[in-house]
Amino acid sequence: MKSVRKEELEALLARGALVVDVRPKDKRTSPLPFVAVWIPVEAIQKGSYELPKDRPLLLVCEKGLVSQVAGLYLESDGYPEVYSLEGGLRALTEG
Repeated sequence: MKSVRKEELEALLARGALVVDVRPKDKRTSPLPFVAVWIPVEAIQKGSYELPKDRPLLLVCEKGLVSQVAGLYLESDGYPEVYSLEGGLRALTEG
């Protein structure tokens, strides 16, 4: 799995990346600044999800840790291009 810095975000989205919000339900307190599908990390761990394998996947959470865990599960399930937003959503709001 690769990390993507906030400065690289626009280029990844321009390539057609699907943004996946992997935050657990009780942690979804802040809105996302872009369109995303919500599949909590618990669903990914259980294999209860459907995602395309022909697009890059950008996983986001608050700090970037949960998205890394979710990304490891997706990679082990054969997803070829998985990214985690470095620093999570907090990195987008911090200077």
